Amino acid sequence: MNISTNICIIAHVDHGKTTLFNSIIIFCKNFLYYKKKFFFKNNYLYTIKCNVFSIIINNKIISFIDCPGHFDFVNDIYKSINVSNFCFILIDLKKGVEPQTLFCYNISKKNNKKIIIFINKIDFFFNLKKLKNKLFFFKKNQRIFFISSKYKIGFINLFLNNNLFLIKKNKIIFILEYLNNLKHNNIIIVKIIQGIILINDVLKNKFNNKIKILKIGIFTPKNFFIKKTIINCIHFLIINKFFNNILFFFSNKNIFFFNKINTIIYFNVYLNFNFYILKLINNDFSIFFKKENSISFGENYLLGFIGFLHSEIFFKKLKILSNFWVTNIIILFLFNKNNFWFINFYNKNDLNEYEQIVIVNLYILKKHFFIIIKHIFNINFYKIKIKKFENLLIITFYINLYKIINNFFYYLSKKINGFLFYEFKFHHFLKSSLLFLKIYINNLIINEFNLILEKNYIEKCLFFFNKIKNNIKNIYIDVEVKFIYKKKVFFRKKIFTYKKNVLEKCYGGDITRKLKLINKQIHGKKEQENRYDFCLNKKIIINILKHEFSNI
Repeated sequence: MNISTNICIIAHVDHGKTTLFNSIIIFCKNFLYYKKKFFFKNNYLYTIKCNVFSIIINNKIISFIDCPGHFDFVNDIYKSINVSNFCFILIDLKKGVEPQTLFCYNISKKNNKKIIIFINKIDFFFNLKKLKNKLFFFKKNQRIFFISSKYKIGFINLFLNNNLFLIKKNKIIFILEYLNNLKHNNIIIVKIIQGIILINDVLKNKFNNKIKILKIGIFTPKNFFIKKTIINCIHFLIINKFFNNILFFFSNKNIFFFNKINTIIYFNVYLNFNFYILKLINNDFSIFFKKENSISFGENYLLGFIGFLHSEIFFKKLKILSNFWVTNIIILFLFNKNNFWFINFYNKNDLNEYEQIVIVNLYILKKHFFIIIKHIFNINFYKIKIKKFENLLIITFYINLYKIINNFFYYLSKKINGFLFYEFKFHHFLKSSLLFLKIYINNLIINEFNLILEKNYIEKCLFFFNKIKNNIKNIYIDVEVKFIYKKKVFFRKKIFTYKKNVLEKCYGGDITRKLKLINKQIHGKKEQENRYDFCLNKKIIINILKHEFSNI
């Protein structure tokens, strides 16, 4: 008989998941007379990791999992539902049923999980008839609670619900999250799938990497350590080392396998001290990390992220700890040279380039269908499939990854004045229609300034030229900037030096005197060109290249 129950809290973005999670913690502390303060870090108003909290009541362990809501972290939603027995689905009373609400409901139903619906924010005035109309998507016998997670209204019904407390030889664990702690170093949050794990047990993964269990604990307000694990319970384990390419560990047979999350966008980060960046990376195994060297700037780090929000939150944390500058977003392309294929970030040798095409599942409500499908048809030329469910529409289509990183979904969400929920993954490579431009300044190539453009080429070249012009000051010679596409000049413009009007105060005299002054000026300019050699210093290049995330 299981003495442990796991409950995940899932919902659309901003429907109150973390507020409910924190309110449950406070409610349990008061109900069970806990005095110690207990809290989770605020990730700038977004949950980006699964938070876990357990209570022990009537000799049973109840573990609550707070899931992220943003589509960048959809993998955590799948993981949390997978390890849970119950799914708490929250619905914001004011906003009603949203696409992600239905997505969570359908995934939970598909995995045969017990579902409980919570109508949140009942502290607002509402019309009961209108509310009932919003719930026609769900089964008639579906259990529904009315709560206010902010003011802790309706919680007692949850804890009086008896169903919640009806809580082999191989030892198998599923790793929910990995943390790096200054005191204990490597910590993993796990669900015990099979067997009882003891202190000093050694588990291995598919690649025969081994971890040794040093300590076993449970996340309660008074965190405590125990001698052995409990089946189906969520524990934290202190281990000797961690391998982040797999999320399942087991003792004998190769049964389970769970791939590492794929990163899609990359940044080059430059900073003087690497201590803080390494600590942040160690606390988020989904970040791709590689140490590199640049001829111009020295040591740097190539970081890969799941999506924009993921990168934004990481750099906000890094800003507090260290000074750094970061390049604009870069993505991977496929290149072909004499039937030799390789993947890189930029086309340096004028090769045939192929860009990433991703397959997107966009979850929408029926009322938004015509607005969204019109926008997709205008921008996207790949085939589109539409799956119709009783409560949801899923539009499946193919799109260039380059369009996504250039705010395709941001503009789409503006069209409906709401929040979009989608997931996408790499599908194939396709011959690219993008322009890969090299930039020459006074016939010298500046490799750091390589550009990739899609549509409105001249406007974007002019914008980048003005960026260079605004950062180059007090020059003694004219500077010519060329944008080269496959060995041909695509765009050319000059930055002229300040030229004094030598005839301004020449009130009299014949034409020969004026010509003499002009010729003298021309001769002086030529001498300057021979004497001075223009070069871009490091500071100028940083100002031109750096992304808005930078704090230098």
